[in-house]
Parts: sequence; structure tokens; C-alpha cells
Amino acid sequence: MLLIVEISQIRDHLLALSIRGQFNTQHLKDHHYIGQSEIVDYYERAQRRKIKFTDDQSLYLTQRQGQSFAYTIPIGNDIPENQTYVLVLKFAELFYEESNSRIFNVMLGKMMILQNIDIFQLVGTFTAHTEYIEFIIDEGTVYYQGEICIGALNSRNELIVGFSASQDQATIAALFLFKGPLKDTDFEDKERFQERWIQRNTPRTNEEMKKQNQERVKNIEKEIEEKQSILKIRDGFGHEIEIEEVKQPKKQMEWPQFSFQLLFILIKTPLGAVLLVGFLTVSFVTISFVFFDPYGQNKIKQQYQEIKKLREIKQSIIPKKSVMQKTD
Repeated sequence: MLLIVEISQIRDHLLALSIRGQFNTQHLKDHHYIGQSEIVDYYERAQRRKIKFTDDQSLYLTQRQGQSFAYTIPIGNDIPENQTYVLVLKFAELFYEESNSRIFNVMLGKMMILQNIDIFQLVGTFTAHTEYIEFIIDEGTVYYQGEICIGALNSRNELIVGFSASQDQATIAALFLFKGPLKDTDFEDKERFQERWIQRNTPRTNEEMKKQNQERVKNIEKEIEEKQSILKIRDGFGHEIEIEEVKQPKKQMEWPQFSFQLLFILIKTPLGAVLLVGFLTVSFVTISFVFFDPYGQNKIKQQYQEIKKLREIKQSIIPKKSVMQKTD
């Protein structure tokens, strides 16, 4: 993501300093800041979520965050005399989902102009929030609400806008320095803009609401199908098997299929593996005795039958002795 700090004169009265970014590079330094801080991008978190009350989504997706840092905004070579400015600060909480998670202060030089800001408590999460700070520069001195802001303008004629964190880190998405009074900015149009934004982004009829809900359901179903199209499981031996998600079969499971699944389950567990090995051993021994006669039992039995048959033949050949009865 290539991060750029834009410094440009717009209509000769607006000095804009914004933190912007594009994909693929992160945490590059921008210009006109001092102190320890870093650029944080929220492109991934904002892929499926829209920031409310802004037409410039990308403006808030990269923010500078840190415990204590400041921006030095060039005013120009000429020292203003009794010139009114408006400092416009752009915020959006895109990380935390509850209040008191991020609290910070904003200063002009050494004077605190915004104290204990909690963006979530003010507007909630994923909502653009703008603060307008009107001040006067007169002969090198900065005045805010009639009081002198010590250290607000340095020797290079730069306005010092500081940020300090009380809880977690301070954050800023964009700064605008407007040359002119507050009434010439879009401050008075802020509420009307929010109303128009709600009207543009809220369905006005039942058909529009139904269409929007159908689109949301369609996107959710598509995401579920993508995640569940292929399920991956690992068995006890570390083999990876890919199976497609299928519906429950209506017919009963056939015996060969049941046997293979039972065998697969036995292999997966240590006890099942032991039982399977024992079963295979007994089967092998039984088959060996039946078909291979390893101890010659069939041969002995055959020889015994032959001997018996020979004895029967012998008995049939030798005539029986006649028994003479004794006479007196």
C-alpha cells in the first residue's frame, strides 16, 4: 500500500493533509509528522462493511496511530495578520466495538483543544466523525477561544497539531486546514448531509428492502458454499482426505460400503488398530490350517484312513476260524 500525505491548495483557501493508501504495501512513512506513530490500514476489515456518513470510504481506511505524535502543517511564507482558520479533523473507529477502548486528546501547540475523545462513544463503530476547530493567527500568535496557544506556531511558520493517547492509541484519518471562518465551511450542512446519506443508503419501499435482503442472503449463501464446498479432515495417520459436501443418502447403506467404512474407523483409533491386527492374525492362521496344512494334519489323517482301509481288506481276505463244539 503506497501511503501519501496530500498537501494541496484548493481554491486558495483550503490546505488539505490526508492519509491515503492503496493495496499491497503497508506502514510507509508520510510527511509532516513528528513523534512515534505508524500508519494502520483497515482495508481487510472494511471489505464487507460500509462506513456511515461519508461518500469517501477510502479516506478513513488508512489512519495514523500512536501514543504521542504531531503534524506540522505549513501556513505559508507570510505571517498572517488577524486571519481566521478552521482545522477540520476526520475520525472513524474501525477496530474497537465498545466505548473506553480508545481515548485520546488533541492539542494546538501545548493547549488542549479536544480532551478525552472516544470515537465509539460519540458515534459508534464504522461511522465517520468530524471535528471543527476555529482559531485565529495574528502576527505569529495562535488564539483559540480568545486564549493564546503557546507553541502552536513554530519558527518555520508551521501549525503544530498534536495527538496524545490516554487509552490505547490516538488516531487520525485526515486533517483539513480551511482559511476562513467556520460559517464558510460545510459545518452547517453536516446534519443535512447525514440525513441525505441515510436516505440514499436506506431502502424506502418494501420492494427495495426485500431486494436488499435478498442480495444479502445471496452473498451469505455464496460465502457458505465457498467455505463448505470442500471439507478437509485429517485421520490419525496424518493422511489428508478431501470430500465434497453431500446430502444424506435416502437408501440404506450396502454391506460392502459399510464394511469399508467400519474398517476405516478401526484404522483411525489405536484400539481399533489392535483389534484389526488380531482379527487378521486369527483369520490368517485359520486359512493356513484349512488350505495349507502347515503341521501335516491332513496327511496323517489320510494315512490313518489308508491303514484302516487296509485292515478292512485284510479282514475280508483271511477266513474266519470255525469253532468245533465239544462232544461227550
